[in-house]
Amino acid sequence: MITLENISTGEVFEGQELEYFVDDETSIGEVYLEGDLLFQALDVMNDHQLDHALRLEFKVIKQAEDIFSDFNQ
Repeated sequence: MITLENISTGEVFEGQELEYFVDDETSIGEVYLEGDLLFQALDVMNDHQLDHALRLEFKVIKQAEDIFSDFNQ
């Protein structure tokens, strides 16, 4: 589970999959959570720069899956 909290608004988003997309022609980066557009950044050249821009706007919390959940049932 991935939890992202917008630093400015406090809005919280949760999902399983975070995807990065950088358009080489326009230098616009986009971050998708579960296929939904979550964040855009201008003047990024690669995933590393996009991740850095995302972390300036969002607090990213990655929670490990509970590997013992099947045993507790």
